[in-house]
Amino acid sequence: MILSFTVPEGPDRKVYTVLRRELKASAAFVRRLKLSGALSVNGEPAFTDRILHPGDVLIADVDACEPESDLIPEDLPLSVLLEEEGFLAVNKPAGQIVHPTRSRYGGTLCNAAAGYLQARGCPPAVHAVNRLDRDTSGVVLLAKNSYMHALLTNVLREPSARKIYLAVVCGSMPGSEGSVEAPIIRPDPADMRRVVREDGQKSFTRWKVLAEMEGLSLLSVTPETGRTHQIRVHCAHLGCPLLGDRLYGTPESLKLGERYGVSAHLLHASGLEFPHPLAGDRVAITAPVERRDMARLLSLFPEQKW
Repeated sequence: MILSFTVPEGPDRKVYTVLRRELKASAAFVRRLKLSGALSVNGEPAFTDRILHPGDVLIADVDACEPESDLIPEDLPLSVLLEEEGFLAVNKPAGQIVHPTRSRYGGTLCNAAAGYLQARGCPPAVHAVNRLDRDTSGVVLLAKNSYMHALLTNVLREPSARKIYLAVVCGSMPGSEGSVEAPIIRPDPADMRRVVREDGQKSFTRWKVLAEMEGLSLLSVTPETGRTHQIRVHCAHLGCPLLGDRLYGTPESLKLGERYGVSAHLLHASGLEFPHPLAGDRVAITAPVERRDMARLLSLFPEQKW
């Protein structure tokens, strides 16, 4: 990835200042650019203390200062929703984890994305910007370098960023739309389960009922905070656990899941919106439901509005 900046009319400034202010690079990343010789001005090598004048063209070769990735590229299916020079948006299938762990080095979404990039002659470096549970499907944003990873992470924290999920829950919600503000905590570090408890982290979720049928409700859900398992915990807290959720479900909801042939919770990250970290325009990404059991169940709901 090549960053190019033409100095506009105005006072002179240093390369360091442009990198930090206009290109939003961290101090650590600027140091890496400097040490790797990845900076040039008007085609000539430059250091960060060089003075820039109006009309000068600063070039920063982002890939030249990227540390070598230990990610193993793999030739795996990858559903690409959007690709730009610095990032990919992909539709993660249910059942696939996002990135390698100590116990699992391959078969992940990041392995697949690294293989996709390598096959196209690009550096196979992938950084997950947002993450989904293994059995949650939908939009995952993957940066192609650490520079874009930092920028995208910051814009997803802005109030204007929006994450939208489709969820199938058991029972009827308390109204046609609403919100739940309930703190979430993980009581036992050895247990994945989270609970609502007063001493937990602040957690806020908005929801809207899109359709209902016997025993089930289809929701559009927007988490305003990003706690692990937040939607699953909050829906269970309201007495409407996700269909197929083996961690937070009830005996009744699990039986209902078996009746509909659902083996894992039905939660899909259907949309992601955020301001572009460089261009500034709004990016809106939509992911279709590709999971067969969820798509089949969605087709059974009346008054489809999604």
